[in-house]
Amino acid sequence: MANRSKKVVLSTRIAPYLKSGLELCARARNMKIVETIEELIEHALMTNSIDSPFPDKNGVRGKASVLSVVEWLWNDDPIIYTLRLGFISDQLVDRETYVVCAETTTARFKGDFDLFEEPRKRATYQDVYKTTALNIEKIREEWEDLCAYAKFVEANKPMKIDYEDFLRMAKG
Repeated sequence: MANRSKKVVLSTRIAPYLKSGLELCARARNMKIVETIEELIEHALMTNSIDSPFPDKNGVRGKASVLSVVEWLWNDDPIIYTLRLGFISDQLVDRETYVVCAETTTARFKGDFDLFEEPRKRATYQDVYKTTALNIEKIREEWEDLCAYAKFVEANKPMKIDYEDFLRMAKG
């Protein structure tokens, strides 16, 4: 089991019979209920598939388990992980997050941080996602502004405003 300090809290309401089932499963396996829940979640993530963001050695994109995709893209920094998800597919993030990711591709956020360096090392097909060089520190500094911009853009469709104008208006 991983270090407790590296864990996050997940709060959920479930049907009473499911809670009883979890308790029974934990008792039967001589495990704590938390360990049982972690194992069951991991199993669910391994057995559910989505379109793979990484092509295989032949360049074909098949299916991949949700757990595999998370492991490929994972980073403890939630901004890096979120950007990776948004860059590979607008289907893996909500619309506002996709707007944030799209905005980080502009010249304002160009830099030398290779967003996909680690995932490329973990992927079976190495020649993937090469062109993503970002100024990650600037993105971190402006993350709240980027998120506010995305909310504004989504709430005020079809009006179009660019990020620079939004910042001037917001700070103005």
